[in-house]
Amino acid sequence: MRRPLKITPKIIDRYILKEILVPAGIGVGVFTFVFLVSKLFRVTEMVVDKGIPLGYAIKLFLCLIPAFLVFVIPMAFLLGVLLALGRLSADNELIALKTSGVGLYRLSPPVIVLSLFTFLLTSFLLFYAVPWGSRNFQETLFRLAETKAKLDVKERVFNAPFGGFVIYVNKLSQGGKVLEGVMIYDERDPKINSTILARKGYLISDPQAQKLILNLFDGSIHSKEVKGEAYRTIHFNTYQFILSLKEEIAKARKRGRVRMLEKEMSIGDLRKKINRLRKLGINVRPQLVELHFKFAIPFAALIFGLVGIPLGAQRTQSGRSWGFVLSLFILLLYYVLYCVGKDLGSSGAISPLLAAWFPNILLGSLGVYLLVKTARESPMRILILGEKAMEFLQKKWKRFSREI
Repeated sequence: MRRPLKITPKIIDRYILKEILVPAGIGVGVFTFVFLVSKLFRVTEMVVDKGIPLGYAIKLFLCLIPAFLVFVIPMAFLLGVLLALGRLSADNELIALKTSGVGLYRLSPPVIVLSLFTFLLTSFLLFYAVPWGSRNFQETLFRLAETKAKLDVKERVFNAPFGGFVIYVNKLSQGGKVLEGVMIYDERDPKINSTILARKGYLISDPQAQKLILNLFDGSIHSKEVKGEAYRTIHFNTYQFILSLKEEIAKARKRGRVRMLEKEMSIGDLRKKINRLRKLGINVRPQLVELHFKFAIPFAALIFGLVGIPLGAQRTQSGRSWGFVLSLFILLLYYVLYCVGKDLGSSGAISPLLAAWFPNILLGSLGVYLLVKTARESPMRILILGEKAMEFLQKKWKRFSREI
């Protein structure tokens, strides 16, 4: 006679971990695809329309992933917790566990372990992987520019391929080599700003010397001193506008390190920028808010675990669908609090420290309240009303579907 299986704490933990990891893994894939789908189209356009090598395009795409995973992984973890516990509740498995003496607090350890893992992974991504991805994205673009001696210009758009000048072209022909109606604003010389107007131009590229030569015809050069009133106009039949890609890429590299988005900077680079701005007497509140958010955002995983346990354990008839709706609501609430905190901190209404930790404090307090209330099996009317509203909408949708 086979002995009945004894339910041990290890079996319960493994079972809950499995129930959470499956939907969480699916959530990572779905959320990543949603976040990156627009970038995927952009990369495809770069390969098909602009002839960028596939290897470069794939590398650019991979460099973008860490910045999205910082938000995707905690989102997927919350979804996994709510779907897993919601399914257990809908199938009466949580009731069976409670009758066996397994309370809500005993179900928490596997969720806490996963939330700690998510916290550590998100911290690693935010502190190391995101700055790495941003730097490599810029370096890949610069190497691509070095290998393709080409001026990427669009018709009737003010194009700024490099930081030192802006070019406007009314019409392009012959594969972008012939330019008609050309205007160039050149501020590469720190002493003189020049505006060049030409009826027509012909572009010659020299990949070996990494130079672009734009032969301009029938135009004029308007120059003005940066510090002074001197103004000069020169008319020409032919004029050569020479662009050294090597020099411009070197300048762009330098600017890129300075102009990297603050949320993509490492903590060390961001602190250096804050000290530099302070010496110049510039308000550093936005940068301080961003610095504190770098530490606060990973804690969202712990907060999501704390909130997800009581909400997922609520007895509902909708099961997984209710868990999905709840996860979207919590994520939206956290994002709203994130934006509000950032605006309040940057404007000086509250301190940068409080601005960054404001969403975690509020949602964490809510999670503790819900956990205690759920452990005492006290009903939560707002969740009951929410589920009834969802059931009502589902019935209306089904009736509308049948009528179509």
